[in-house]
Amino acid sequence: MLRFLGRFSYRLYIFALVVAVVIVAALALFRPITTAIHTAAFAAQVLPSPVQPQPWLASEPEHVAAEFPRYDGSTGTGDIYVIPDGKRRAGLVVFLGANAAGADDPDVVNLGRALARAGFAVMYYWSPTMGERAQVDAGEVANIVAAFEHLRRQEFVDPDRVGLAGFSVGASFALVAAADPRIADDIAFVNAFGGYYDTADLMVQIAAGRAIDNGGDVPWEVDRLTRRVYDNMLTPESESPAALALLEGTTSIAAARARYAELPEDFRAEVDSIAPSHHIDLWSANTVMRVMHDQGDPLIPVGESRRLVQALQQQRPDVSVYYTETDIFRHVRPDAATDLKSMLAGAFQLYRHMYHIVAVARQPAR
Repeated sequence: MLRFLGRFSYRLYIFALVVAVVIVAALALFRPITTAIHTAAFAAQVLPSPVQPQPWLASEPEHVAAEFPRYDGSTGTGDIYVIPDGKRRAGLVVFLGANAAGADDPDVVNLGRALARAGFAVMYYWSPTMGERAQVDAGEVANIVAAFEHLRRQEFVDPDRVGLAGFSVGASFALVAAADPRIADDIAFVNAFGGYYDTADLMVQIAAGRAIDNGGDVPWEVDRLTRRVYDNMLTPESESPAALALLEGTTSIAAARARYAELPEDFRAEVDSIAPSHHIDLWSANTVMRVMHDQGDPLIPVGESRRLVQALQQQRPDVSVYYTETDIFRHVRPDAATDLKSMLAGAFQLYRHMYHIVAVARQPAR
């Protein structure tokens, strides 16, 4: 009996070893399997989940403070998360936008580490004007371009696999930066989460307290942060009667549009310079656009992303675009109050959205 058990255990060991070898070989040969596993692990890491397997799948990322030259001659700063294994990885520049969470914010750190474990070299770019003072600074578009070029030059980055990602106002700035001729042909993808399509239209909606969607408009209770950024944009123009009227609010979208048209021309030109709607013809056909928005977003109405996607489909059919709507975020942060059923459905939506982004990171370096 003992000899039989010994032979049985030996055969079981050999069987388990063969199965393990087959699994490892399958994961190595069939990249979609590894992509699916890493995408699911990423979703579990960034959403409220009782199980977070990412640390089992990838090594501890390294956190490196970055400095780089900006086009105005000043020095830009950022934070890079990358696994220090000597491999060349896909790169990703992330811009969080106005009144952004800082480098020490737990969600920011968790996202950076999660993206690094998914296979990216991730660089956050920090804006002192937008991030710290809740201002909208058109000059930051060029700084995002400079950050992209800096990351692309790093020895641990594959220059053929570098993308941009933005959240909220940062999503729209990333889209505008993607149209810059200095980098437009080098961008693998843009992931825009919770951004706006047209800056002037967003200001009009804030003034009226109504959101444009599906050809009409609906009541919108404007979030305090959105109002603060809006006030910061208009206050320097407060000598203009039109700006004062917009700050006080209007009764309708039409009334807000009429008052906006009376603002100084140079102000309106600067507003248009940070609107994705004015750059749609400049994006490279080789750049994949992935757009995401929460249906109940209180800061930027979901209709903005819907109009962006519609414009892409109609005006730029040569550009690949993928759109996801969820209801598990509050603007761009996971909503801890979401019920389990909705969270599971939202997790699957996030998984589908992120799969092709993670696939870029899982490709071998050239």
